[in-house]
Order: sequence, then structure tokens, then C-alpha cells
Amino acid sequence: MANAYLTEREMRDALPDSIRVSTTKYDTLLRRLAEMVSRAIDRHCHYKFYPTLETRYYDAKGRDYQWIDDLMAWDPLIEVSSDNGSTYTALAATDYFLLRADDYNTLKTFNKLIVNIDTGNYSSFYAGQRSLRITDIWCHHDDRANAWEDSLDSVQSNPLAAGATALVVNDSDGATGWGYIPRFAVGQLIRIESEYCEIGGVDHGTNTLTIVRARNGTTDVQHIQDRQIDIWRPPHPVKMAAIIQAVRQMERGFQGFGDARATPEIGQLFYMKALDPEAQTLLVPYRKIAVG
Repeated sequence: MANAYLTEREMRDALPDSIRVSTTKYDTLLRRLAEMVSRAIDRHCHYKFYPTLETRYYDAKGRDYQWIDDLMAWDPLIEVSSDNGSTYTALAATDYFLLRADDYNTLKTFNKLIVNIDTGNYSSFYAGQRSLRITDIWCHHDDRANAWEDSLDSVQSNPLAAGATALVVNDSDGATGWGYIPRFAVGQLIRIESEYCEIGGVDHGTNTLTIVRARNGTTDVQHIQDRQIDIWRPPHPVKMAAIIQAVRQMERGFQGFGDARATPEIGQLFYMKALDPEAQTLLVPYRKIAVG
């Protein structure tokens, strides 16, 4: 369930009672559906809604601005090169601005880098191959400040050693600050300090999470007891679209993957060849539109 926008529990809660309550035989399918639907949403929107730490390169054109991929900009390292990427010089925070050029919404991730000609040391970015190098967290989101939610829980392993895959917490099935129950579920992406981990299993009896370490470009390191654990939250409409699509795919499987679904009560026959219409409506504000 790598970087899924919904958990198995969230999908199960939206399914009929006969599946949600009485059987676990669909668990593997639910997990596969969660990841498959999430990647379908990525392709539909031309964005990714999960965070990845990596270095990206751009061929600047000698202008005072540069279009970039969506950047969280929590602690970016932005470097320029005058020799086509042979050597780099780090920019100071006063050398540039980051903004959301298509929206001017400061809550969203940034997609444009501009030279600060008033207080900076440059009038333009160097032209050339790989002349701009940026290392940070890349992701599209409409609320950077709240993309990570405090789980209200912390590391209780003493310590969580590098490489360890069993993480003890205080209350695995307690509520989060937003009232989600349980706070931890299979498929979630969590953050401990600067390391991202994916939850692969939850034992509520022992308050132990089975985790995959060093996800999405981060580094597996030791974490001492009582370090805060955060939970990644994709934009809520993206999560809801994923739930709708996953449940629709599950129901379609039960009817032999037929392309048509009838609603006799209102005399309608639907042909589903793409994302569910309601899911597509939810995703309209999150779809990248090509210009030019």
C-alpha cells in the first residue's frame, strides 16, 4: 500500500456490512485497490499527493524566474551552477522567492522560483544544463502547514533503533486530534523526526506498529523515546475520491467487472470507463491543466 491515499480501514468502513464486518478474505485485495486507485488519481490529476525527499535538476534559461515541480519548501536547499552542473553554489534565503504562480494561495505548495533582485546576490539564474539544483520535499498539497497531523502519540520503544520494524506507541486505537479512530492503521505514512515510515501492521493489544523504514527518500535512523509521531494527510477531497473509486472498483468486481451498472429505480444505465464521476468532480480543483 505504498503511498496510498486511503487505508484499508477507511475503504472497509465505506463497504456494505457483509464485507465490512463478517469477513477478512478481501483484505489483500483492499490493500491492492488502495494503491491502484491512488496511482490512478495521480495520473488523472498529473500531480502526486504524497511527500518525497529528493534532489531535482532544472535547465535554467538565464531568466529571473524558473518554473518548478510542486515544492513543500519546509527546508529547501537551492543551488545554482554556472558550469552546467559541474559545481554548485547554495543560494541564501534572501536570494530568492517561492510562490504559487497559478493561484497566489500561500497555503499551497510552491511551483515558481524567482530571483530576489532587491536583497539577493543574483539578477537571474544561470543558463545551462542542470544549472539549478533543488533538494527538498516534493508534493502537491493545498495546506502545507497541516499536511502532517500530530497523532497525539509518540515513540515508546526505548529507543526505536535504526532498522527496527516494531514501533511501540501509547495508544494505537485512540483518537487523533481530528477525532479519527483508530489513530494508526495499515497503509498510513507516518513521520518520526525527519524519517518517513509506512505502517504495515497494527497490534492494538500490544500497541505495536509494524513499520517499513526510510520511505520516500528519507533515512533510517534511531529515534529516542517520546519523539512525536505525525500522520500524513493528503487533501481531503483526494482521500474521498480515492474511497469512492476503490469502493466502485470493489463492487464492479462483484458483478464480474461488467462495464455497465443499472439503476432501475430511476431508469438509468451507467457505463463506467474512467474514474467515477463523483470522484472526478472532487478532483477538479486538484488537476493540473496544460497551458500552451
